[in-house]
Amino acid sequence: MTKATAGNNRGRRAVVVGVDGSVSAQGALAWAAAEASSRHCPLRIVHAFSWPMLGNPLDMTFVGDMNNGLQSAAEWILTEAEAHAREVAPDIKVIANLFVGPAAPTLLSEAQAADLVVVGSRGVGGFRGLLVGSVSATVAAHAPCPVVVVHPHGDGTAFPSSPTGRIVVGVDGSEISAAAIRFAFQQAARRHIGITAVHAATPTRQHPSLRVPADIVDQIDRQLFAEAMESKRVLFPAIDVQTRLAHAHPAQALIDASAGAELVVVGSHGRGGFAGMLLGSVSQAVLQHAACPVAVVRPHRTPSIKRSSAGRLRLAITSPDELADLKELS
Repeated sequence: MTKATAGNNRGRRAVVVGVDGSVSAQGALAWAAAEASSRHCPLRIVHAFSWPMLGNPLDMTFVGDMNNGLQSAAEWILTEAEAHAREVAPDIKVIANLFVGPAAPTLLSEAQAADLVVVGSRGVGGFRGLLVGSVSATVAAHAPCPVVVVHPHGDGTAFPSSPTGRIVVGVDGSEISAAAIRFAFQQAARRHIGITAVHAATPTRQHPSLRVPADIVDQIDRQLFAEAMESKRVLFPAIDVQTRLAHAHPAQALIDASAGAELVVVGSHGRGGFAGMLLGSVSQAVLQHAACPVAVVRPHRTPSIKRSSAGRLRLAITSPDELADLKELS
């Protein structure tokens, strides 16, 4: 089952959103529709369900009546989601796809050609008390494009499609942090809102004889922080940027900053993350406990680093995608 509504969004990669009829997915749909509208790109709504089977592994038997009911329910969920998306964003092309199979692999497959994937924090059947379910965590960890995880309000209602606030981004000087900063500036430019850049200055363990005075460490942190933000400030001079140097664990600093924010942006894993760990401890903690939607970003390429005449390191913008994004937002 594939549907599409008319719209003039050809040639643009879609925003993909997973729906399953849950309150969390309703919030994700509203967020994704508003995002696709701001990007002037298509919205692809994806719903996946699995057939129940009876029998032994060598002689599976499909349950006919139950399967018909499941398909009807799945089609209803997709139709309702499409109607709501058209109401929220009537100016964009909406495509609704129904798949038979597990949700996470289906969304990861769709993510290969997507610009962004949006999922609810916890779907139908999620364990009570588990803030981020297995599907959203898996998609955030493995998708090749940025992933936004939308939490419903504390009272169980869907997150509003147009919240007010700022974009919060975690900065730690790593390559992945640079990708998160770029994404945060793009989001802020589309929404015409400000950015709060958060860097957590945590003390490092070192031998007593090599201990550096706290004020020197603080000064170094501030300099690295300023340099990480410098190139994007030049590219987006109209955006109000506030910097916050927090003496706390990075995850706690970002969770605290998420109160009242429109979006928190984190790298898939930051400085010191284990090579085989696609989602680091900071991004996992923020996904679980942030008070607003969370974007998990990983770089698509290795950035080119050049040294300026003053001896400072600068992130060179050489990606055609990045230049196209900047042209669109200027």
